[in-house]
Amino acid sequence: MKMKSFLMLLVISVLFSCSSQAGYVLKGVFKGAGNGRAVLSVNGVNQQMISDTVEMKEGTFVFEGEVPEAVWATVVVEPEGEETVRMMLALENSRIEMRGDWKNLGMDENKELAVLGMQIIGSKNQDVYEQVEGQYKEVEGLPEFKKFAEMVKKVLEVPEILEDTTFYWEYRKEFDVWFARVKKEQLKIMAANPSVEMVAYELGYMKDDMTLEQLEQVFGQFDVEVQQSEWGKAIRESIELRQRIEPGRPAPEFTLTRRDGSLVSLADYRGKVVVLDFWASWCMLCLKEIPKMKEVYKKYNEKGLTIIGISLDRVKDSWSEAIRKNNLNVWPQILSSETNEKDEKENNLSYLYNCDAIPFYVLIDKEGKVVAKWEHIGDVQLKELDMLIK
Repeated sequence: MKMKSFLMLLVISVLFSCSSQAGYVLKGVFKGAGNGRAVLSVNGVNQQMISDTVEMKEGTFVFEGEVPEAVWATVVVEPEGEETVRMMLALENSRIEMRGDWKNLGMDENKELAVLGMQIIGSKNQDVYEQVEGQYKEVEGLPEFKKFAEMVKKVLEVPEILEDTTFYWEYRKEFDVWFARVKKEQLKIMAANPSVEMVAYELGYMKDDMTLEQLEQVFGQFDVEVQQSEWGKAIRESIELRQRIEPGRPAPEFTLTRRDGSLVSLADYRGKVVVLDFWASWCMLCLKEIPKMKEVYKKYNEKGLTIIGISLDRVKDSWSEAIRKNNLNVWPQILSSETNEKDEKENNLSYLYNCDAIPFYVLIDKEGKVVAKWEHIGDVQLKELDMLIK
């Protein structure tokens, strides 16, 4: 009896192990595509590139392989005598099927040729991605966001309207309310799927609109495997960067060169209140903030405040011309990176101060500690500055 039970357990174990998915099987079934070939490309797995080409017969092809974790993959379908179509999907180690009808070729919302109505079945990461991204349209259609929808329409028709500072901040106000609702719904989906790597990918696009506490809380709900994925590591790095410049923390030190060759070091301004002004010659909102910054400098400089302009420009001539044209030599001006390398991190101030968008300001007290981070200079920011100077 014991031997029968043992044998039964052994059979069940073997069957179970055979049914588990060790790698991926990606099948494409496209009615009317005929014969040709399909090319699979995967990029971003520990900087490694995976490429595979298979034959397509009567619209059907199959890729087999293995990925260390979920990744974005591109499938290029090349039918004989037909137009080539590029498709993206979240590839994972499971049985996945892409289905579509070649007669439904058309332009998608990104103005790219696509098989409209195509389905991707069997990828949990793809399912989560579609659920999360679907919330933008779900919320956009709600009656309470009618005003925001109208403003979006204006921006699409006349992009230059965002150069109007009054309109921009009204638009940003409506956007923040809309996005908060979208984020709320998206977080519900992410909380229900803590073991799916895609939640870390999606959080990467939400993190800049979350407080550090919120980000840490959401990230902490993910499974360890998700936190240790490539997408998860990017979130952890962002958390560590933001921790560096949280109010009360010592501001990251730096020493960089001005246009005239002299050095600018944050340590030299200990005992003064410092405003780091991240800007660029191509940033219209930054240029519109210059008169306010000049007012701030004029009012508080003699009381112990200094401003350090930090440009994200990569073309030095454009940077120099903007300084000359706007008379910005009143306070020190430096480049965020002296090497001008895109991938540079530790020597790039925009990286050290987690500056993802400009204008961006960091207020530092006389002891060299971060007091606040601002996106613009308004009444609230001026009151905060006034209290610190006093």
